Amino acid sequence: MTALGYVGAIISIAAGCLGLIWPKHVSQTIGLQIPGRLGTSEVRATYGGLFIGAGTAVALIGNSDAALVLGAAWAGASVARAISFVIDASRSKENIAGLLIEGVMAALLILA
Repeated sequence: MTALGYVGAIISIAAGCLGLIWPKHVSQTIGLQIPGRLGTSEVRATYGGLFIGAGTAVALIGNSDAALVLGAAWAGASVARAISFVIDASRSKENIAGLLIEGVMAALLILA
């Protein structure tokens, strides 16, 4: 795996740490409202633990196959967001930023 894979893994871990530590801030940043304690747990698990676990696995395994799997997940998010642009007419600056970030992350990891 090249350095790109490690960069992608570290960014994924960092994003996960933000979701784990500051779920309310992260949810506000991405435009979600947390309805209660269960919602907070969901943000911590999905935007926190999942990103931390996946990024850590890529860093520990350290090969291009592991990076490809995480890259495919980021690419899937990017494609789904692009579909949302069309179907939901969701073209906010935040959504455009999300599309760019997901695309860059996918590229980093897939090219690793």
